Amino acid sequence: MRPDQNRLAALESEQSRAVEIGEAGDPRQAVALLEDLLRTYVHEFGDDHLGTLDAREELVHWIGEAGDPLAAAAETRKVLDIRRRVQGTDHPKTLYTWHTLTYWTGESGHPRSAAEMSAELLPLREKVLGAEHPETLVTRHRAAYWTGEAGDPGIAAEALRELLPIRERVLGAEHPHTLTTRHELARRIGESGDPEAATEALRELLPIRERVLGAEHPHTLTTRHELARWVGQAGDPRAAADMLRELLPLRQRAQGVTHPRTLTTSHELAFWLAETGAVAEALVVLDDLLPVRAEKLGDDHPHTIATAELRTRLRDRKERDR
Repeated sequence: MRPDQNRLAALESEQSRAVEIGEAGDPRQAVALLEDLLRTYVHEFGDDHLGTLDAREELVHWIGEAGDPLAAAAETRKVLDIRRRVQGTDHPKTLYTWHTLTYWTGESGHPRSAAEMSAELLPLREKVLGAEHPETLVTRHRAAYWTGEAGDPGIAAEALRELLPIRERVLGAEHPHTLTTRHELARRIGESGDPEAATEALRELLPIRERVLGAEHPHTLTTRHELARWVGQAGDPRAAADMLRELLPLRQRAQGVTHPRTLTTSHELAFWLAETGAVAEALVVLDDLLPVRAEKLGDDHPHTIATAELRTRLRDRKERDR
């Protein structure tokens, strides 16, 4: 192995260690390690080296996972421009980065744009990778996901119903990606007007995710969150609030106090507290939540706006009830 190959192998080992730390639940430490690693790549190999690009993209992923989707979207766009120039528009790595950009675009509060980008990307991945390649199926899932987030849950549910048996056949019934599609389908069924069916589907899914991924894996916690939501929508707001009270400290520990998913659980908890009549308690949660969402996501992000609107409604309700 040549000296530069030895060096690259050593740097790849450091990158793998940073990823392991992030996957073990410490995305901020992963970011710190990857920032140091990226500086080394740039210094020794230059901005356009493929190893540098891979390290930069890994860093961007953990920046987003640490709770900063706006920065992740901006940095991913830079990586995509370089990959298109260096590797070509249709290179699988370029298409992967494009897919990543759709995700962080949506997470930054632009679901319609993310859905349109995913729809544009999908035929390219089908052409380059194949219609049933796992990465192509990820893009199909994301196109459906962002369609639902943009306000079309019925269309999203239909796309997910078509995708689920393909993922079960290609990947297996308990593959994490298959379980993600099951989760998303249950959610869109609820949003399409059937909270009882959503609740039943999520109750069936939760123990599978706990067994396959672990009780405190972020995806497992997301299923717990959605189950609480649809329990409430099905007519039991007190149970929903109790479930979210139990979930919130788990998310704070596993994902961080200011992670967007943790903030989503705080918002949902406030909503169901108010539905049980605990308006004052809900307002305490919202008063703490709103400035954090504004800082992390921006004032014009849909989640920040939703929290501001809920707080205004509850303040008005509290005044009327005096």
